[in-house]
Amino acid sequence: MGPAAYPTPKIAEFYDMIDLCQEKQYSALELEFVKLTTTEYPLSKTLEELAKYALQKKVSLSIHGSLYINLAAIEDNKINLAKEHIKQGIRVAKATSANLIFHSGYFQKLAHETAIQKAIDLLNSLEISDPSHIFLETPGKLNSIGSLSELLQIAGQTGVQIGVDWSHYYARSLGKSLKKIDEILGVLNLIEKNLNQKYFHNHLSGIEFTQKGEKRHLPFSNSKFPLELVIQAFQTFQEVGYSGTLICESPKRWEGDTDLIQQLIQGKITQVPRKKSITLSDYFK
Repeated sequence: MGPAAYPTPKIAEFYDMIDLCQEKQYSALELEFVKLTTTEYPLSKTLEELAKYALQKKVSLSIHGSLYINLAAIEDNKINLAKEHIKQGIRVAKATSANLIFHSGYFQKLAHETAIQKAIDLLNSLEISDPSHIFLETPGKLNSIGSLSELLQIAGQTGVQIGVDWSHYYARSLGKSLKKIDEILGVLNLIEKNLNQKYFHNHLSGIEFTQKGEKRHLPFSNSKFPLELVIQAFQTFQEVGYSGTLICESPKRWEGDTDLIQQLIQGKITQVPRKKSITLSDYFK
């Protein structure tokens, strides 16, 4: 369990964040390579040294790939861009002995089945040696490729895994999902049953959404996202032999929100303190 790193091209800052994770007793850190150009990725040797340092500090690394990846890209230049970012992401993940997670992209004007098939074809064209270390992230926007059934279809035909961003999942349902522990366990069980996936990479954050799905990430205190239920469900899932990583992507992940996840896991708190929503009627009481 740990935070997502702040996006930075400076390796020295990743070292500082690893130190802070050790200080706070976080066991994981996700390195964000989300907005780099294809020529800005660090050298493998530099990353290998970073990974050795993280291992010494007992901090497990994961990699968030580029936001410029669209597996259903239409134009040739965007298809090639997606392929190059995935290749670079795989190289970075291999150098750091880490898993790679990224978004599938957008439907654009394509029919859903056409976009899904393009995503499958693009991934298979890369001839990835070990796709089990690649996780497609559940998205928050309704125009994104990535309902659970769609991701299961892509993963089933390419060998990649599914990474669950629970705040995205919640936003995509317009706040109608994740009401019960059994529902959350049902998501994990469905993935395990279909993909034989035993390891789960999870993202957590407060979130704001509109009728189009995700709008922006929020601190837990400003969101109705049911963090407590997700933590309870994941602890139950671990009890039957499955493992995974919890990554906090809250805007306040370094200012207390990762601590809240840690305290829930440790049983030090049972409820996240939330700010009361103020409505117009409150002004006339």
